[in-house]
Amino acid sequence: MFVHANVFILTAAMTLILVAIPALGQHPAEIGVDVGWTGLGDDVGNANAWRVGFRAGVYLRRWIEIEGQVTGARASEGVGNVDLDTTLLTALVNGVFSVRHKNWFPYALVGFGGANLQVSPGISSFSDFAQAWQVGGGSRFFVSKNAALRGE
Repeated sequence: MFVHANVFILTAAMTLILVAIPALGQHPAEIGVDVGWTGLGDDVGNANAWRVGFRAGVYLRRWIEIEGQVTGARASEGVGNVDLDTTLLTALVNGVFSVRHKNWFPYALVGFGGANLQVSPGISSFSDFAQAWQVGGGSRFFVSKNAALRGE
């Protein structure tokens, strides 16, 4: 449990540092809110979950950004006579590599951090914490000078 708390504390500290760096070094920064859909695997219950999250990052160079990302997903499903509630919390530090083409910013990202999975069948509850990683890609489309939509 001590290692799990350290990963979350480290990720939270990195996020706060990333938010503070732009004010000190005048680097461009961004914050964002994620909303999405997550498919949980067969070993978790095969449910689909709504996901919400928060991101904050700072550009070190025009093509590289470091961001902190915290997300939470929750699903409920009935398995026989049991209502199965599943919650997944993640905290990650991502490296985002992008190029600009007019208003489009295609990017690739890689992130490392921790995840906590909690499954509650009925009146009992099970929880597991593990290191987490992600690899992804997407694009930002700027709708104004300081606002963009991001698809991942």
